[in-house]
Amino acid sequence: MAIISCPQCQKSISDKHKVCPHCNAAVGEMDEQTQHRLAARTKLQQHQSLMNQSFVALILFLGGFLVLYWQHPVPGSWQQNACYAAIAIGVVWYLVNRVRLVFLKRKKL
Repeated sequence: MAIISCPQCQKSISDKHKVCPHCNAAVGEMDEQTQHRLAARTKLQQHQSLMNQSFVALILFLGGFLVLYWQHPVPGSWQQNACYAAIAIGVVWYLVNRVRLVFLKRKKL
């Protein structure tokens, strides 16, 4: 009995399972090519999701920076603190997503 990854949800399952207990994918009935195609599709969907999140994080960062640059909020006001928070959250979120993308690209199908 070996532990394999489900081609659809990428969670560990036994090779004896006919159906994945996590996502109910019929693993036992799939041939090798179908499993590979399903795994590639899942990886592409994860990649697209991370790219979308990176884009939203970049917009959050730029929005905070541009409001801070053009509006010149009063020092110590809630507007200035909100701009700083948006910039910090956007940068951290963007960097975390980029690292996650690197690890996703390194992962074998």
